[in-house]
Amino acid sequence: MNELVFQQYLKQNFPFSRGHGIGDDASVVCSENTHQLITTDLLIENIHFRLQDIDMKSLALKALAVNLSDIAAMGGIPQYFYLGLGYSRAPVWDEMKKFFQGLKSGCRKWNLELAGGDFSHSSQLFISITMVGKAEQPVYRHNARTGDLIAIIGHIGASALGLELLSNGIQIEPWTTRHQKVIPHLQEGQILSKYVNSMIDVSDGLVIDLKRILIASGKGGRLYYEKLPIHRSMKKVCHEYHFDEQDLVLSGGEDFALVFTISPEREIELRQENIRYQIIGEVVSKKNQLTITHNGKPLRIKKSGYDHFKR
Repeated sequence: MNELVFQQYLKQNFPFSRGHGIGDDASVVCSENTHQLITTDLLIENIHFRLQDIDMKSLALKALAVNLSDIAAMGGIPQYFYLGLGYSRAPVWDEMKKFFQGLKSGCRKWNLELAGGDFSHSSQLFISITMVGKAEQPVYRHNARTGDLIAIIGHIGASALGLELLSNGIQIEPWTTRHQKVIPHLQEGQILSKYVNSMIDVSDGLVIDLKRILIASGKGGRLYYEKLPIHRSMKKVCHEYHFDEQDLVLSGGEDFALVFTISPEREIELRQENIRYQIIGEVVSKKNQLTITHNGKPLRIKKSGYDHFKR
């Protein structure tokens, strides 16, 4: 069992008649004038975060941001959200206050409103946010076409490096902050929705998330490692501490960069927009096959990304 098999089972057994359901970064409910986007994400203590690595205010902001990234990947505009909160001990008001100060700060920053939710005792801290937004033209994963360019907005591997450093008791900026602080590419996603054929945000790892686009579209792809946007200073830190750079870049998650496919003709038009992106590969017709090369030589990777069914 893996996440793809589980997702296919759900899609087959729970069809959605009101729009587009399971299989994308957000579900889409169709209405007369617009498309409503709904997404939900869990953050669970010791799975997605460790309390010794992040303060409560930053944790609240991150919980919002990972959901906002799903809205961005659909080319949407966020509107409001619901909060589910499980607390592992008797609530300490100072801690709770910092968490909700973070939520309030996020509401101001991203023009959001808290619409409701639920609270419960739990064996460990968990946060569940359901985000609602809208889009005129939602961008799906399944529309990649042969000949499309594969491109990315945002750097890759930074969050995984930050987590690796924190796990080893090392604090080096900006990498540890890159893991704690998520920047959703909302404005860029809205611009891209006018041009691209498919899109996803990198939450579980570049390779596994790109494969999700290719599998949904029935296509294959070529990925060129030398074209990936990797900070030079990241290479230096990986070398200094003997971290596997390629593993962090290709398999590390939580960068929340936007990966998209776009026709060469539309990419020329996209250049007129004021956004920065990097072309990193191309879509091919060979179904479900992704080849990765580095300066023309094939790369073999240990894993493709985070799968909740393969611990």
